Formats: sequence, C-alpha cells, structure tokens
Amino acid sequence: MKNKFKYIAGLVLFAGFIACQEEGREDLIDQSGSSPGIITNIEITPTPGGAIVNYDIPNDENYLYAKAVYEAPAGVPREAKSSKYDNELILEGYGDTNSHNVKFYSIGRNTKQSDAVEKSFNPLTPSIFEVAKTIDIKAVFGGIEVLYDNPTEANIILEILVDTLGTKTEYIPYDKLYTKLIDGRWVLRGFDAVESNFAVTVSDPFGNKTEMIEATVTPLFEILIPKDGFADLRLPTDSRSLRSKNPITHLWDDVISYSNFWASDQNQDPMPKWISLDFGTKYKLSRLKLWFRGDREYQDGNFPTDWDIYGSNDPNPDGSWDSWTFLHHFDEPYKPSGQPHKQNTQEDIDYARQGIDYEFINIPDGYRFYRFKFNETTGGGAFIIITEMSFWGKVEE
Repeated sequence: MKNKFKYIAGLVLFAGFIACQEEGREDLIDQSGSSPGIITNIEITPTPGGAIVNYDIPNDENYLYAKAVYEAPAGVPREAKSSKYDNELILEGYGDTNSHNVKFYSIGRNTKQSDAVEKSFNPLTPSIFEVAKTIDIKAVFGGIEVLYDNPTEANIILEILVDTLGTKTEYIPYDKLYTKLIDGRWVLRGFDAVESNFAVTVSDPFGNKTEMIEATVTPLFEILIPKDGFADLRLPTDSRSLRSKNPITHLWDDVISYSNFWASDQNQDPMPKWISLDFGTKYKLSRLKLWFRGDREYQDGNFPTDWDIYGSNDPNPDGSWDSWTFLHHFDEPYKPSGQPHKQNTQEDIDYARQGIDYEFINIPDGYRFYRFKFNETTGGGAFIIITEMSFWGKVEE
C-alpha cells in the first residue's frame, strides 16, 4: 500500500514539474531581424472597378505575404493580402476610371514590413455603370418590371424608388434586389393602374452608386381573383387526389406549408393529367402563381415543368376536350440563378417562396371554368404536387 502511495505521489510531483516547465515557456517573435525584401516586377491588369496584380516574390526566408494598401472608393482605406504561396492580389471597390495610387508591401514572419512600392493605374468602367446602361423599366400587370444585363456577373444592388408626389422631385425607396445574374427580370407588384414615376439605381457592396434611371409608367390593371367562389368541377376524366388528406381544395386555401398540398393519384393513368376548376364567375386572367411544397422549393420531382391552361364557359360533362379552348402553354418554373434542379441559391429560395410567376403574353377571353393539363414534372414521373394556386385578372362583364 505504501509503495502504491509513493508511486501516485511521484506521478503528481512529476506532473507538477512538467506544468511548471510549460508555464515557463514563451514563444517570442524575433524582432531583431530585418524587414523582408520588396516584391518586384509588379504588373497591374485593370478590371471593371479594380485590378488583378501579379508580382515576383522576394528570395527571402523572412517573407510571409504581400499586401496592397489603397483607397476605394476615394477616402475609404482598403487592403488586399495574399499568402506566401501566391503571387496575385485582387483590388476592388473603385467607382470610376480615374488614376489611382496603390502601395505594395512585403510582410515578414517577424511582422515587419518592407519599404513601399508605389504604382498607379486606371480601373476599367465599374460594372454598375455598364448595368445601368441596360436598365429598361416597363409596365406589367399590377406593377412594373426592370430588365437588365450584367455580363460580368458582378455583385450588384438594384433599388426601386417611387415618386409619391408626382413631381419627380422626391423619390422614396421602395425595394432592393441583391443579385449577380448575367441578365435578369425583376418584377414589382402592388401598384395602381395610374401613370406613375419610377426610378432605379445600381450600386455595389462598396458604396458606389449610379445616378437614377427614371421612367414614367402606367401599370396594367388587375385584381387578385377571390378564391371563395372556387370549386372542384371534377369531370370524369380529371385526375383524382392521392388521398383524402391531400384534396384539391388545398390549391386555394391560402395555406402554404410542407404538409398542406394537393397531390395527384400516383396509380391513375400516366401523364398527361388534368384538373378542372370552377371559378364561380367569368374572369379574364392576366397571370397566376404556383407554389412548391413548403420548404421543398426546387427540390421535389413532382412540380409541373410543361403544362397548359384551357378555358370554357360550357364544359362537356363527359370530360372530353371539345368544349375547351387552349389559352397558354407554360414551361419550367423560372429560377433566378438558372442553376439545375436541386442546386439552389438563397435568391432562388426567396423567389420561390413568393410563388412562381406565370404571365399570359396575350390576355385571353373571359371564362368561368379553367382546366390545367400537366404534361411533365421536374422528376419526369406521373405524380404532381402543388401547394397553392393564385390568379389575377379582371371580371368579364
């Protein structure tokens, strides 16, 4: 027992000795060394609003990395750094094409920096100004659309401003869009069908901003069609629901969630499949929205990608097609990023959660009954899931 006690006591003393030794260690950076050599053969290749800088690394064991010090936009200090294994620096944030000075330094392992090497260059036209040249503001149903091209895929911020006084003297910010799409279409709804003044600015994450691009536009008239008059027409050839907990009435109950959706019968006839709805009143449709199953945006393989809409005011009760008029064909749901199915950006998710927009190029005649024919889905199967449908247009007198 005594030997065991001595053994344990010895271990404790040894551990204490090691701890004291560890506490006594102190790793210091040797400040007595010299500064590293400068980077050489600096080549600056201008880019839109910036530059790519290449250089030769000094033959110096003390060298750790290179650093560029500059101002972009003017008055805003900024730094760009590279690792010891790289010979490239990226400069960004300039808001003009003027000549700008940049100071380059080598940083040593001892944290000392070399003398500055100063160079100047002229950036190319910043992307926001090129994007601004392509801005086109047009009227759509219930609002406006902003069309733009962004060929360099720069991170840009579009901002819509509205002239609430009608004098073009005071524009109020209305909404912003953060994007890097090559070309895009931004639609804003909720405006009355009266002549109004709108403006768009383009800015970047560094604070550079263009002048306003103004337009006077009259949004096209439409109303959100009330759903309290909707009913399932349920003709003999129509697709049935998968089960009682996924009824067709889920399509117009204004509930968008993971568990609240309409699903077609998987065991019924293969594609195409169709459903027929009674709107209760005759309407001319201008556009509609479909929603993915909640939290499954661009993920499931059951969303329509190829489908048609038909109208009728006197549908044949046998479910045949002879009393239906073709109105419009719709393709794959719009996706802001343009990436393949299941590869989503946050911009894609945000857009889909507002509902996928479908617009009629030519406004059809007014109908009370509408039939939706689904030809293909995202997964190529014969099973359809839609969470909600909403429609806009006007009453046909």
